[in-house]
Amino acid sequence: MKKLLFLFITLSCIGYGQDIHFSQYQENPLLVNPANAGLNKDLRAIVNYRNQWKSVGAPFQTMAVSFDMITSKDPSKFAAIGVGFNLFNDKAGDANLSHTQGNLSVSSILRLDNNNKLSIGLQAGFGQRGIDYSALRWGNQYDGSYNSTISSNETLFEPNYSFMDAGAGIAWSYGEGSTYMTSNNGVKANVGVSYFHFGLPNATFSSANSEKLHSRMTFHANMEFGKPNTNLTLIPSVLVNLQNKQFEAVIGSDFRYLLQEGSKYTGFVQEAAITIGAHYRYADALIAKLMFEYSNYSVGFSYDINVSQLSTASNFRGGFELALKFVTPSPFKNKVGTSKFR
Repeated sequence: MKKLLFLFITLSCIGYGQDIHFSQYQENPLLVNPANAGLNKDLRAIVNYRNQWKSVGAPFQTMAVSFDMITSKDPSKFAAIGVGFNLFNDKAGDANLSHTQGNLSVSSILRLDNNNKLSIGLQAGFGQRGIDYSALRWGNQYDGSYNSTISSNETLFEPNYSFMDAGAGIAWSYGEGSTYMTSNNGVKANVGVSYFHFGLPNATFSSANSEKLHSRMTFHANMEFGKPNTNLTLIPSVLVNLQNKQFEAVIGSDFRYLLQEGSKYTGFVQEAAITIGAHYRYADALIAKLMFEYSNYSVGFSYDINVSQLSTASNFRGGFELALKFVTPSPFKNKVGTSKFR
């Protein structure tokens, strides 16, 4: 029964053309919106890994890397260009249904005033999907036991196909006061909407068909509220994905606590913080998150506790996720509301 349910999930992803996703979506900003390229950071590099449905069958395994930066930090300028690149690979099932894709993102970032920025981004990509038919076993290949030399007599499609892709988005960023500092009285916000695929990519292994991958619209928003005179910052967020019949909504909050402040003059002591988060993916999973930050580096862990109808087979086990990140400037020293472009 577990194998049948897992096969149903895999076929659903093929049939409906569902995109990959990460529970720690804040740690893969270019998959969420190309307008995030270079927004609020001078430079950002992230590595992601996700392992899902291991308790049901052959797991979905997703790996991704991304890099983005801003091309100008000159406070006298009111516009700058952000650039970014992301690459991911996803494999699922015994037949290694795979999806590999690389995307280039370019954004135009306008500084409206000291607290507000507006970014418009474009993305272009190239991808490939593949499947290993040799890993499949058919009923007529059993003669008491499985015999791979017996022909399946099945008519199979092409083992892979390639496609071009494109997307666009817009994002608004706001910040005032200061967070991560002793006063901790800052407020920051990011809101955006993006649109991916534009009906361009193929979505079939058969050259006789001309099915297209359904376009995806994404809405995302998050805020940071620093509680004055404390080391605590509240970070609520929401993500909504709409793709044909697929609907994904993730809502929740992170709670960040400053463990130590860095030395202001010598730099011998670096800042450190810990974040605990709780999110809910509608009709699917509860997401528990733990993140450690030290100076410019962070490592985040999350786990999906499956609460959907599949929980009978999954025993409430969903997916484990890891995110490694490096950013400049250090988020602890990134005061908002200044004339700096970031």
